[in-house]
Amino acid sequence: MEENLRAFFRLDYRDLEILLVTGDSADASVPLLERLRADHPKITSKLLFAGAARSRGQKVHNLLHALGHVRNESRVVAFADSDGRPAQNWLKHLVGGLADPRVGVTTGYRWYVPRRGNAASVLRSIWNASIATLLDERAPAFAWGGAMALRKETLERARIAGYWEGALSDDYAVTRAVRDQGLLIRFEPRCLVFSHEDCGWRDLLGWSFRQLAITRVYQPGLWWRGWISELLGGVTFWCGLAVAGASALSGAGMGEAALLAGLILVAWGVRAAKGWLRLEAVETVFPAEGHLLRRYRAAYLLWGPLASLVTLLGLIRSALTRKLVWRGVRYRMVSPTQTVVTEGAP
Repeated sequence: MEENLRAFFRLDYRDLEILLVTGDSADASVPLLERLRADHPKITSKLLFAGAARSRGQKVHNLLHALGHVRNESRVVAFADSDGRPAQNWLKHLVGGLADPRVGVTTGYRWYVPRRGNAASVLRSIWNASIATLLDERAPAFAWGGAMALRKETLERARIAGYWEGALSDDYAVTRAVRDQGLLIRFEPRCLVFSHEDCGWRDLLGWSFRQLAITRVYQPGLWWRGWISELLGGVTFWCGLAVAGASALSGAGMGEAALLAGLILVAWGVRAAKGWLRLEAVETVFPAEGHLLRRYRAAYLLWGPLASLVTLLGLIRSALTRKLVWRGVRYRMVSPTQTVVTEGAP
């Protein structure tokens, strides 16, 4: 976390104010935040405490609190998460995309870089990278809250604070607000941020479920698109593999089994090609992180079907409940504009 946050204090940007927001002064990160501010006295910064959220997500609650402390002369507000590490020119590229008056919000995305390289961490990186496919430069499916920027006038015109009032998701709410104003979302590939961390299987399944559960409530069309993709791709792959294996073992219908196995290999090859293209793109724009990810090249090429299983499990679970746990707080999503905090943590 310290390395991530130091990267924000080292951004190459002429006039910058950093607002660091947490729930309260007892948060374990507070000594680190105070030390960072003391280490960078030439960077204007504030440490803010938002208090506990009662009727919206804690992250959204923190952001709303921070909006009330933005200095009057600021023309752009950018949002970031503490688990991401931006490049030095991250903010320049993010703000530069707002020069087009048709653009309401610019966005980057996150890429997980495993540290130890355990299987769950690598699979999370692959699963998350597959979502990046939805961020087409011309028409991205959403703005991502860990790296997004809006003009201050757009924040007010699109009534972002109003869309956040009872929301759990900061980015899907911004996506809806900007589109309701007829403005565009622009994805900036150079604004990827990298999260250097590992996870276990429980973390992976809980995190992927949360992403899909929130998508079901805030962008049901995108959620159904996920179902269609998995039924056509993932389920077909695994069922076909089971049928081909059973036919081969029984010795019956060897020709049909061989044909089915060939089709499965073709589908696997397409997934592998996509994984290879994603890695090549990251290596081209971010050679340092690309070098680290190269250690997992085989997994990026071959583990696509396993990532598909993670998606399928998350889709099934998200179809059954609107309750989730996020950073130790339990929420129930009633609608995109109504969130109930069912149990809080300090």
